[in-house]
Amino acid sequence: MSTAFTLPRRRRRITPYLDLTAMIDTVFNLLIFFAVASTFVGARSGLDMRLPTAETTQRVSDRIIVTLLPGQPAQVNGASVAPERIGAALKRASGGDADAQIVVMADRDVPYSQLVTALDQARLADYHRIALAAAPRLRSGWGEAERSRSPAPKPAAPRSTERR
Repeated sequence: MSTAFTLPRRRRRITPYLDLTAMIDTVFNLLIFFAVASTFVGARSGLDMRLPTAETTQRVSDRIIVTLLPGQPAQVNGASVAPERIGAALKRASGGDADAQIVVMADRDVPYSQLVTALDQARLADYHRIALAAAPRLRSGWGEAERSRSPAPKPAAPRSTERR
């Protein structure tokens, strides 16, 4: 009997493999989803407004927006409303909460009487937290002549001039 020493056979080494195709597809789909969804985000309803500017602007959150454009009916959160029905529309939009913040976004070409009517209707409906929206004034050092030739700046978001 021979006692020969035999070496065990070498096993094939299995290399780990990670298929990234599914992960790349998922990330690409998420990228497309967020790119498309981001176009729908924002308080703007696509209205071309040129807000007046002010240096004492503040951001406002949790608000009801009343939009006034020249030659068009008023809008409360995007829904058209007759001027004498603004108070009722505010009550529907706020759920009857008289402490809701109302932001009036009036184009600079809106007649003053239309703005006063909207503010009056809000006050008659017992809303007292009313703010006028304004675009922040540019502080880049431009002269007035240069500023008048440049296009109107697009406002980032409604801002309130209300002091707390």
